[in-house]
Amino acid sequence: MTIQDLQDQLRAHIRARIGRGELTGSRLAQQARLPQGHLSNFLNSRRGLSLDSMGRLMRALHVGVLDLVGREDMQRLAYPQQSVEAVAMVSPEHAAQARFAAGQILETRNFSKSFLRRLRPRTEVDRSDWLRFVLIRLDRRSSGGFFPRSRAATLLVDRHYSSLEPYHRFEPNLYAVRTEEGCVAANLSVCDNCLMLRPRQPRQPIEVVRIAPGRSYFDYIVGRICHVGLEV
Repeated sequence: MTIQDLQDQLRAHIRARIGRGELTGSRLAQQARLPQGHLSNFLNSRRGLSLDSMGRLMRALHVGVLDLVGREDMQRLAYPQQSVEAVAMVSPEHAAQARFAAGQILETRNFSKSFLRRLRPRTEVDRSDWLRFVLIRLDRRSSGGFFPRSRAATLLVDRHYSSLEPYHRFEPNLYAVRTEEGCVAANLSVCDNCLMLRPRQPRQPIEVVRIAPGRSYFDYIVGRICHVGLEV
């Protein structure tokens, strides 16, 4: 929003209040310590106002900048178009596809581009044609006990991270892993040509998935879970 836009909003605000009989131009000019002719020219779009004069008017009206900015303008100010990226949410069954048809996208959510760009990829296979980030929603059963107090979790998955190398030193990665039923969240290791899907609680059983002939462990990794939104 520019100064001109703000002046237009202020002009419209004053006109509306005068039209409702809440104030008069002469009384407002007196309260704001402005020449009445200046205010009249401003309201009739014949001149603009200095920042000092705008401040006087807004104080006299008891309004701030946020009172003059519309909802859409507020959203643009909070989330400038160039600073966010829309990430698609799909069902767990579709999460391992390189791209998604329009009918497979359940919704989109905005994430800060600066946040997404800070995330480091590390892949064991070429996924350059894959849409990098995707959102999936897992219920409590599929979440592997990692989010015990939530009914469901919305997971941001970096599909360009299929390596078993820890993203954070000495901390196991949390992965979205494809299974026959769709997708689960788990810590992951490989042993004797099997995937070991480790839940959060050590007492819970480890799920073992045998790697099919001709396939590798990274074929089962949808990606690293890098952000979690919980439903309570």
